[in-house]
Amino acid sequence: MTPASPAVAGARPERAAARPAAAPTRADLVLATGGTGGHVFPALAVAREAVAEGLAPVVLGARGGLEERLAAEAGVGFVGVSAGKWHRGRPSPAQALRAAAGLVAAVRAEKRLAPRAVVGFGGFASFPGAAAAARLRLPLVLHEGNAYPSAVNRWLAGRADLVIVAQEEALAHLKGARRSVVIPFPVREQRLAREAARDLLGLPRDAFVTLVMGGSQGSATLNRECPAAYRSLGGTTPDGRPHHVLHAAGTGRAGEVDAAGLPHYHVREFVDAVAAWSAADVAVTRAGMGTISEAAFHGVPLVMVPLPSAAEDHQLHNARAFSAAGAGVVVEEREVSRLGSAWRSLLEPEAREAAAAAAAGRTPAGAARRILGAVLELA
Repeated sequence: MTPASPAVAGARPERAAARPAAAPTRADLVLATGGTGGHVFPALAVAREAVAEGLAPVVLGARGGLEERLAAEAGVGFVGVSAGKWHRGRPSPAQALRAAAGLVAAVRAEKRLAPRAVVGFGGFASFPGAAAAARLRLPLVLHEGNAYPSAVNRWLAGRADLVIVAQEEALAHLKGARRSVVIPFPVREQRLAREAARDLLGLPRDAFVTLVMGGSQGSATLNRECPAAYRSLGGTTPDGRPHHVLHAAGTGRAGEVDAAGLPHYHVREFVDAVAAWSAADVAVTRAGMGTISEAAFHGVPLVMVPLPSAAEDHQLHNARAFSAAGAGVVVEEREVSRLGSAWRSLLEPEAREAAAAAAAGRTPAGAARRILGAVLELA
């Protein structure tokens, strides 16, 4: 997941390890986020737009979490606090105490930073920063990417000045917000020419390329099932093109992928996200909203295997919406034996071209800029 861009789950920037930055002393915007790439990447997309406008964004999240590393790699200021992680059905007093300590620290930080607004991106690590904004009566915006919102966003919706959702269905579960608006899920809006992307990744320019990416931590299911499904496809497309696979396995997980005897199956721990999406004809992925939105921006049709343990089964809802638009195929994990046939369906030139056009029709281009504009209207 060779190091990569932070704008897509399963990838990170190719650069030297970032040095710890001095604690920020002021901020125009505080972006409360963390936990998973689906919460962190949209915050960083908005941060990039804010910097381009001459503003100073700061990420506030869990100390030592994914968000701390990604903010440093993106050159965005970071404030770390403790954050409790709530497990459905297994509440823990210790986690509640961590969240309370994080809230106290976040209140102090936001008093010091004096932001014009705070934007919460959902997930447990967003709670301290978003709740602190409500306590301090700072303008609070909540961003929700999934059809079924995170618990934190559901809890705080009634305290928010604005709720921004990527899917209108989420609004039914976010009660009491003063205002709401639907804006696509933001991604890093950068592309490479296909030939340049394939040169960068060491892939043939004239091949058919499938990208396999299992999320920010990789996917045991995709790591196990994709090589087997690829073997059933025979290594070429119906029109006779060689079929290469670029498989991002995740940190320390390349050994899970059995590509023995498959010379066109390229396994990496990380891939450069912009290059990988720019090089791909199709992709086999989970169904997080960030991944689906990246695919739409690049016009790449998907075979989606939703993560069955995702909260409120939101990945299945995401995948079904993308499939209903004609932009991909859903294979539930309980029927993963269908993966090969679903993948084969997108190797047919006419089917792939139609699905690619449908994916591109759902592009989130301009979303980060629109979110920033909506936030600044409040501040």
